[in-house]
Amino acid sequence: MIDTATHPWLGDLLGDTQIAAIFQPDAELRRLLKVEAAWTRAIGSVAADGTADRVAVAIENAPIDPSTLKAGTTQDGVPIPALVRLLRDHVGPDHAALVHTGMTSQDVMDTSLMLALGDVLSVMENRMSALDQQLLDMQAAFKGRTMPAYTRMQPALQTTVHDVIGRWRNPFERLMNDARDLTNKVRIVQWGGPIGARDHAQAQAIGAAFAENLGLRDPGQAWHTDRSVVLDVAYLLSRISIATGKIGEDVCVFALAGAENITFTGGGSSAMPHKNNPVKAEALVALADFATVLATNLNRSARHEGFRSGRAWTLEWLILPQLCASVGAGTLLAAHTIEDIISMGAI
Repeated sequence: MIDTATHPWLGDLLGDTQIAAIFQPDAELRRLLKVEAAWTRAIGSVAADGTADRVAVAIENAPIDPSTLKAGTTQDGVPIPALVRLLRDHVGPDHAALVHTGMTSQDVMDTSLMLALGDVLSVMENRMSALDQQLLDMQAAFKGRTMPAYTRMQPALQTTVHDVIGRWRNPFERLMNDARDLTNKVRIVQWGGPIGARDHAQAQAIGAAFAENLGLRDPGQAWHTDRSVVLDVAYLLSRISIATGKIGEDVCVFALAGAENITFTGGGSSAMPHKNNPVKAEALVALADFATVLATNLNRSARHEGFRSGRAWTLEWLILPQLCASVGAGTLLAAHTIEDIISMGAI
């Protein structure tokens, strides 16, 4: 897999360092430690054990190198067993029972994922707001201009540039509202224990405390085999990519029709100096198509056999960060595509 965010020449075109940073190992490890510490505080508060908070602080500040989880992940298929061993060694045998007891690897990683997706959705909402304002300013700049409307790749009737840009803007208000709603929806903890049964005499109190310590909500039950919330995020991301891809696709169509429809900066050719290729718009369409493929494949990861699926879970790890990063890159590239437009339509 290509890491487009850090690629030396693809990075600015196809990458998104901000979204990629959310899924970097250091950031993920910080979230895992945060989740483990929140759990320690939760079981300590129920047991009225005053040492729990001190142990939680030790967990949050544990000097763990992400690379030390490599061998354990290769062996166990998940980094949490190795992490728990390191944390128990770190806090010492007298407090080891306050680390991870009553949790599973999936509880920790799914809760961490919800924290990450909350950050992703916040970034997306802010970028869509900026895109909408950018398009509004563009409408004002090209007010009164006309151009052909295209249907089935052919010029049809005349329309206004204002209307063309308005069609680009139309989805964003709804998408921003849905992103806000979904941000609240993903702010949940995952806790179920070994088979999702929450087999603990004080399950309700522990779940509530665990969630409160993270600033999340307790849904009242385990959801680890119901990936609906992950699919909801994937669907929203797919819709965002459709909206940004629409901008790119239209710019490509207008560019094909000639400079009387659109002019823009960039897009040089090594063999034909006269050309002005719509490279950013083309890349925007490619990112949208890639996101569609990823979102479709993510559906396969949502079906967990039995009470836990290593196969489905691993597939989700492979796809979801890439989906977030590709859609994020599309929002950035849409802004750059719009910035590069010099003129649209005729006065």
